[in-house]
Amino acid sequence: LYGTLNVTLRAVYASDGAPTASVLSLVRQCLSVLTFIPIIASANNRNNAAGNETEREENLGIKVSSTSFEEDESNSRPMWLAAAELAFWNCGAQGLINAGLLFSPAARASFLTQTSVVLTPLISAVAGETIQSSVWGGCALALVGLFLISTSSSDTSSVTDTDILATASSFNQGDAMILLGALSWSAYIFRTSQIANKYSELDLQFTKTAFLAGMYGIWFLFEALSTLKSGGTLLQLWSGFQSIPVWIILAYSAVGPGAIADLLQQQGQKEVTASESNIILCMESIFAAVCAFTLLGEVSSIKEVIGGLFIVVAAILASKQ
Repeated sequence: LYGTLNVTLRAVYASDGAPTASVLSLVRQCLSVLTFIPIIASANNRNNAAGNETEREENLGIKVSSTSFEEDESNSRPMWLAAAELAFWNCGAQGLINAGLLFSPAARASFLTQTSVVLTPLISAVAGETIQSSVWGGCALALVGLFLISTSSSDTSSVTDTDILATASSFNQGDAMILLGALSWSAYIFRTSQIANKYSELDLQFTKTAFLAGMYGIWFLFEALSTLKSGGTLLQLWSGFQSIPVWIILAYSAVGPGAIADLLQQQGQKEVTASESNIILCMESIFAAVCAFTLLGEVSSIKEVIGGLFIVVAAILASKQ
């Protein structure tokens, strides 16, 4: 599901009168919040039905055990604080990376972003967790694969070795922002692994998504005020807002790679370490390539295919017990 996100967003940006980044982020996040409402309502109905059944069993003298979930929550901080923290790390990752792209080339930015595959086990190790050698090996393979993928774009075909060395030596503020964004994403994955078992997926992810919508709303307000102050109109932030196909694409991005993917990630990280999770999440680039070929007709290069194979092997290696 995460692999389809870039494809859908590229389709939105390619449309006539495409929205700005702040508008797109806010609208998509608000749609994700709306997605959670029927899911939560359905879950509450099931819980009420289960509660009624429990009450009937108690009336019949049948012993009913309490849920361990409530016991876990009683010894932890309020759920909304945990959700706010995850929203902070998530928003920080996206914001820093997007800002860094103003100063750094896209190919280098893509590679620097994926350094989170190494940063996550480093954070875990500093926190006192034991990292298996197979996970470190998987990190190394994944990093090689991601480097091949991120440096395989068509606009880098004429770049010489001298250009690459010069670029690598010219570390700038954009690179620093992107590395901080990668660190923020690693912190998000690490903290999700620690928090996942303590809270309900629905409650935590819904609250986190609501916090993110508020953060993106602040971003939109700043951009809207700046546009109005410069003599522009709000319409120019998304002149093609009446496009039905764009709304359908946005709705899918909010449901599939948005709400559902976040729920599945938290559920999965209850059983998988943060380091292993990050390696597995690197397969997003492979799924993105498949979706791009299927939906947009984009053909992957040999380097991208080889890089994808490295990532697959890395995920298998990291998952080996």
